[in-house]
Amino acid sequence: MPNFVANNVVGIPVRTADTLVVLATYNEQGNIGLLLDRLLALPAQLDILVVDDSSTDGTTAIVTGRMASDPRIRLIVRPRKLGIGSAHKLGWVVARGGSYSRIVTLDADLSHDPRDLLKLIEALDAGADVAIGSRFIHGGKLDYRGWRLFLSRAANRLARIVLKMPLFEYTTSFRAARLDRIPIGLVETLPSDGYGFFMTCAVRFVRSGVVVMEVPIYFRKRHSGRSKIPPLEILRGGFVLLCLAICRRPPKIFTLRAPIGNCSSCGQPYLTSTAPGIARCLVCLHSTTQTLLMPIAKR
Repeated sequence: MPNFVANNVVGIPVRTADTLVVLATYNEQGNIGLLLDRLLALPAQLDILVVDDSSTDGTTAIVTGRMASDPRIRLIVRPRKLGIGSAHKLGWVVARGGSYSRIVTLDADLSHDPRDLLKLIEALDAGADVAIGSRFIHGGKLDYRGWRLFLSRAANRLARIVLKMPLFEYTTSFRAARLDRIPIGLVETLPSDGYGFFMTCAVRFVRSGVVVMEVPIYFRKRHSGRSKIPPLEILRGGFVLLCLAICRRPPKIFTLRAPIGNCSSCGQPYLTSTAPGIARCLVCLHSTTQTLLMPIAKR
């Protein structure tokens, strides 16, 4: 199947590599082209999925143009800003559906050095189920200064203390995982669609017993543009931490029975489950009972 935009594709594309790199974008026109260049220049076989929330600055057009000349690049365009967490969950659904062995996620603003991706993959090859790029273990660095540096360090230290977990890094998106080692639904059914996704996901990894390894990285200031993190996310992050500290029960993970079908609103197949018999589309975030899904077209 050729590369695709979600509005006119049915099904999950055929992979050309074992590793899928997922980038969530919104108005990253000044970064996305350079990031794609650096990722594709790495000495590793990768496919790249860009999940774009209908950027208004030309990001979508840049990726679409690159897709025409490189079969390793794929694009899903969602109808509006639907949250970075839901974009990452969509990436996990695509990776599993495409039979990838590994998934790697990172920021699309070049704050993560693409060369560090190789270190995460090496950690997986060395036996880790999940590798997290960490700014706060020995060897890690970051460009933050002043209030932002204090806030970032304090949030991760507080999480380590309150949650009583061995991790030093909870809020980064720079991660890699072996898909066969992560229970289906552990990530895809996370309740958070925003930045709280990353902390909740890290906690689920540890509590589920998978082998998590932290790898030192250098976190830089974004290459171009402005941060998309709204101030309200700081308060939401505190609430997420409180909930994780109070509720330590294993998460309830629901799965959809086969055949699953397509979203009854947008027609896409990228679905997860939030309750018994309830399907949620990660392209448009429409929820419905599984009985109301569109049947998969026969070919």
